[in-house]
Amino acid sequence: MTKISKRSLDFHSGDEVIAEIKRLQEGGYVQNKNWNLTQICEHLDVIMTGGMEGFGFRLPRILRATVMKWMIARMLRQRKMSSAPTLDRLKPKSPDGPDDPGVIDHCIETIHRAKAFDGSMKDYPFIDDMTPEMWRQFMWVHAAHHLGFLAPKVSDSSP
Repeated sequence: MTKISKRSLDFHSGDEVIAEIKRLQEGGYVQNKNWNLTQICEHLDVIMTGGMEGFGFRLPRILRATVMKWMIARMLRQRKMSSAPTLDRLKPKSPDGPDDPGVIDHCIETIHRAKAFDGSMKDYPFIDDMTPEMWRQFMWVHAAHHLGFLAPKVSDSSP
């Protein structure tokens, strides 16, 4: 794996996220951290699906009302997030190696669902009072964080 700088991305819509996924899938990329495009798409899919359908857990109220509320507000304001450990249940299960178009396509379908999602965030596990639009923006910031670790391959067009 060739090391490169993390790209600074800022998506404001699901369409922007989809366009970047397709660009990386079609043109190839250099991986700068642990996960390839398939693994990132699997992770994004799990996170978005959990937000729309429920994760089956909630952080304690005191954390949701204080630390997590502050952290998510900061991420939305700054339009970026820092790396943090991922819960095992939210980590991708796909192996390293060639990308799996089926996993990537499923993620894109989930992004389309997220773009239109207007359901309840009442049981969202990380903060209270999350609106669907706040959640979507959080999902786009989250996608930018992970996709920033993949850089499009530069074609060598020199003579």
